[in-house]
Amino acid sequence: MSMSKLDKLKRFLIDANYKGHKLALPEQFEARIEEGVISPASKQINGNGLLAARLYYSSIISIDPCYAPVELVSAYVSFWLQNNAEGDDSESAEFNCSINDDNSNEIEIVIGTFEEELELIEVANGPFELGGKSYDFGEQSTWIAEKFTLAGEVDRA
Repeated sequence: MSMSKLDKLKRFLIDANYKGHKLALPEQFEARIEEGVISPASKQINGNGLLAARLYYSSIISIDPCYAPVELVSAYVSFWLQNNAEGDDSESAEFNCSINDDNSNEIEIVIGTFEEELELIEVANGPFELGGKSYDFGEQSTWIAEKFTLAGEVDRA
């Protein structure tokens, strides 16, 4: 099952490993959506599929505390966007960095726009109805995190 682009970027940053060190512990990452817009659509795709809507949203990823330099985190975000931005996705991001009392960083990364397509498939008795047909989420459209095991180290020096 697929994840949203925000979830994919967050997972990429959690998994990032620079010279044997993680950017931060997984629980120190927070991601949220802000200022979303729903643009309805009703385009038939792939035989029994329906492009039901396009979602456009701003997103924020916070890392606190983060002992990695903000330049390193910025490089990872930049390369992820260059490799993954498409459609109306922002190709750049803004960031804020403040120093905590323990000399760690609090980093906030803001991506202006991610575009997601909401695709449904035609099914009997689906919860969404349009033009006399019933639809539900297909596997490719459901944003559910998959199980995973994560191991790593954080350099607090």
